[in-house]
Amino acid sequence: MLAWAALLVVIVASFRPAVPAIWGDTPPFVESAFRTLEAGRPTVAGGRDPGYPALLAATFAFGGDLATVVRLQQTAWTILMLALALTVQTATRNAGGLVPIILVAAYPGLLLFRNVVTSELLFAVFLNLAMIGLLVATCVGKTARCFAVAASILCAALAACLRSQGILVPIVVVLVGASLARPDTSRRLIVIALSVAAALGLLAVGSRFGASNSDQASVVFVPKTLFCNHLNIVLASDAARREIASAAGDRADATMARLAADFAAEPGRWPALGFFGDACLFDTALDRDVAGDTENADGAASAYRRIFLAAVRDRPLAYAGKVVRQIAYGATVAWPAYGLAPAIPVSTDDVPHVSDIMTRHGRAARPIDLQGGPVRIGLLADLPVISAYLFRALSIAFVIAVTYWTVTAVWRWRPGFSTRGGIVIVMWAASIGTAAAAHTLDVWRYLIPEVPMVGLMLSLFAVELVEIIAWLRRA
Repeated sequence: MLAWAALLVVIVASFRPAVPAIWGDTPPFVESAFRTLEAGRPTVAGGRDPGYPALLAATFAFGGDLATVVRLQQTAWTILMLALALTVQTATRNAGGLVPIILVAAYPGLLLFRNVVTSELLFAVFLNLAMIGLLVATCVGKTARCFAVAASILCAALAACLRSQGILVPIVVVLVGASLARPDTSRRLIVIALSVAAALGLLAVGSRFGASNSDQASVVFVPKTLFCNHLNIVLASDAARREIASAAGDRADATMARLAADFAAEPGRWPALGFFGDACLFDTALDRDVAGDTENADGAASAYRRIFLAAVRDRPLAYAGKVVRQIAYGATVAWPAYGLAPAIPVSTDDVPHVSDIMTRHGRAARPIDLQGGPVRIGLLADLPVISAYLFRALSIAFVIAVTYWTVTAVWRWRPGFSTRGGIVIVMWAASIGTAAAAHTLDVWRYLIPEVPMVGLMLSLFAVELVEIIAWLRRA
């Protein structure tokens, strides 16, 4: 009761006014929302994923505004915190397991995204609800297990629609869920089959696969991201260099010089990646160079894709090693010291941009209304030094928990912990695997949605240690 009371106090104390915070990703999301509303189908601008703009479009269609979106995000965050706590209580039957969840509820990295008009918070909610569905399936009977797995599959598909980072998650959920549910009657098999069919429908219509690109940035975004964030492999590959020369034609030497300059820009900014990939990503002149005779976005996207695949085929071990290093780095900062400013920062440069977008689409909003006032993040953000050490310790504890789980899984000890811990670890790896393979986890924001998973793993690990100590004392 004390643990639940502490959790509820943290949840209530963390509520803030529904003031929308504008960040750099907000303008393309808002633009995509209005284009989706006008086109009647998912349409994206600036390379964004279509799920979040679809939510914004629905909110605008029903007369809501950005403050309404913030209220929805705050409600979704509350549901997630309560669902995490209930899952821990059900799986462990130990109040000590709620302590990491209380820390998740007080974590500034999640709290600030409730007010920021980006997809991170809702992606985190559906991603973790998918994991919760699988964990619940380990605690209930066969019929309820099938429904829990079905709900998990749908949540995973929604997460992938919100952010491409979650594209591996539905695959993992279907595979893990099928092994957990093992539907042995026609009714249970139909439940799972319908959930998979619905998930495929969502991905076909509401993910990046089904979205219509409305500008050049959206057309080239995915292949150029892959190309630019593996520029070290591209420049080291003779096959990729030949593809660049073939695509650029007479501009080949200038293109190689441009790529070398982009690669050398701000070398220490992304230490895990080894270079600053965004210098290349935002080099718009590069699109014209690699497009060759076509000189259009589709030609540039095709060239980026061809060059990247040539580099990976030429140096597959270098690519695989890079992904493994990124995931290992992600584990060491699994609970990032993020959002430790006293108030949510607002991008004043982007506020007028959002105001112009809304005015252009018939929803006038003054910049002063969008900028709002400063919104405090929470208690841990007010203690940045202490919080930074706390989150570093929690990241170390996560690595220890994963190591312990590996030992238990290999030696087949403690099957309950091994199964549930395995679900969390596999989901965590799947959700950061796309970012590790396509971008870089130097951008800590990509690790924020997985923090509830880290907290839940620490809950399972803490209860496991308590039970082992109690068993040793009895022995």
